[in-house]
Amino acid sequence: MNKKQIVLFSSTLLTILSYSFYACKKDSLDKCDGNSITTCTEDPSKANIRIKNNSKYDFCAVVLNPPSRLVNCGGIKKGEKTCYHAFDQAYSYAYIKLYIEDKEFVLQPIDYTGEVPLDSGKYTYILDISDFNARRISLTLQRD
Repeated sequence: MNKKQIVLFSSTLLTILSYSFYACKKDSLDKCDGNSITTCTEDPSKANIRIKNNSKYDFCAVVLNPPSRLVNCGGIKKGEKTCYHAFDQAYSYAYIKLYIEDKEFVLQPIDYTGEVPLDSGKYTYILDISDFNARRISLTLQRD
C-alpha cells in the first residue's frame, strides 16, 4: 500500500468505527425502556421506593440500586413517577444511573456506614439535575 491508500483506508476505518459506536449507543438509548424492566412490587413490611423525575429532562435507562438489589426502571419522562419497588434494605439515598440523551449521569454513594435503614413504608426518591454539564444528580427523599 502506498501512503495515499493507507490514509484513505485509515480514514474509512475510523469513520466506520465511529458510526458503529454511535449507532450502538443511540440504539440502546432509543430503546429507553429496555427489555428487562423490573416488575413493580409492593410489600407493606418493606421499604417501597419509587422515583420521581423532577427535572426538565426526560430520563432514559434508569437503574436504581439500594444495596439490597438492582432495579431497572426504564425511561421516566419529566414530571413522572415510577411504580413502587420493595426492598429488604434501603437508605435515604442510593446508587442511581440514568441517561439524558447520550450523556450518562451517576449518583454513586461511597458507603452507608452510620446510615439508618429506612423503615417499612412508601418513599419517593425525587431526582433533579443539579448540574447538567458536570452530570450531577440531586436526590431528595420523601415519605409518602
